[in-house]
Amino acid sequence: MKHDFLKNAKVTVTATNNTKGSRVAQIVVNDKYEHHFPHKSRISKALDIMTTDQLAEQMTGGNYFFVEESLYDFRDGNYKGFVQNDETIAQLKDLLGINEVEPNDMRVHDNVTSRSFKLGRKWSDNPITIPTFKDGGEFRSELHFGWSPFMSALNSAFKLERLICTNGMRGMRTFMNTKIPLVNRWEEHLNMANTQIQNKVSAICKRRFVQMATERASVGELLNIAHHANERIDMNNVQAAQIQNAMLRNMRNIVNPQQHLDSVYQANVFKRGSPAAMQYPGHLTTMDAFNIVTEIRSHSAPHEKSTTRALDMIANDLVFERKNIILPSSGKVSRKVSAFSDPDAAFFGVMN
Repeated sequence: MKHDFLKNAKVTVTATNNTKGSRVAQIVVNDKYEHHFPHKSRISKALDIMTTDQLAEQMTGGNYFFVEESLYDFRDGNYKGFVQNDETIAQLKDLLGINEVEPNDMRVHDNVTSRSFKLGRKWSDNPITIPTFKDGGEFRSELHFGWSPFMSALNSAFKLERLICTNGMRGMRTFMNTKIPLVNRWEEHLNMANTQIQNKVSAICKRRFVQMATERASVGELLNIAHHANERIDMNNVQAAQIQNAMLRNMRNIVNPQQHLDSVYQANVFKRGSPAAMQYPGHLTTMDAFNIVTEIRSHSAPHEKSTTRALDMIANDLVFERKNIILPSSGKVSRKVSAFSDPDAAFFGVMN
């Protein structure tokens, strides 16, 4: 893919309105590339306290990285940090490339809306098998390495995908955020980091998934997932979204603890975000919760109030960071069919 890195650039700024009538900043870089910043970005918000000329003066002299004529990243004229040279960028592009991003993996960026490209690529696939679960216990861990024109090191991230239903999540925990210095023998260092991270991911997942099959999700966790399913329902009722809407309604109804436990707990337990909600056991296991949240993440469109990143954070918390503070069950909480044993039962509403 074509890129253009403009250094010490000349920038002009115009105040204009977006399609919703909100005020936004439009820039032109080196009389060549045009970009409109989102209404809520810090650049557009700067127009509340600065004139367009003052903002242009601040942005002039900065560095602007374009991919396929779209602004990918930048630093304004006040930036004094690291900037890659053109030779290293060419080598990084050869090693890791510039690639398109899958729709559900797009990340909303404060200043450039959503990025449809990524600087980097998948480096390896690693199979993870959980023999306890027989069918459905096959996972794949994908490790990705990325680069930036404003970083002196490479970064890493992984995607965990359950093969039986192609549900996935993006890893967001510190142990995988390895920084590989760009000194020498880049490929050798990437292979070393790859082995270390993949081994750690595999060990944690094998241990946690066995625990999650019998461990209870809290009422609060389930309320949060039900909230995201509800937010992603297309209220415009577009015909193309009807199948997705039906799936989301099924999942919302399956995961919503109030619908299943209303006769067990008092109303205050079903308040999303409350301490009580996080302390009482729900009707599903954490494995069920993980499967449902990754199903929503992988097979429905993001929403302003339900982003891909938000669902990744929930999935990551369930696998890597969960602190079980759930109070003992009274025995009145019935156990539903595990999604790990029978995905269709949890995802499409066939419940005992």
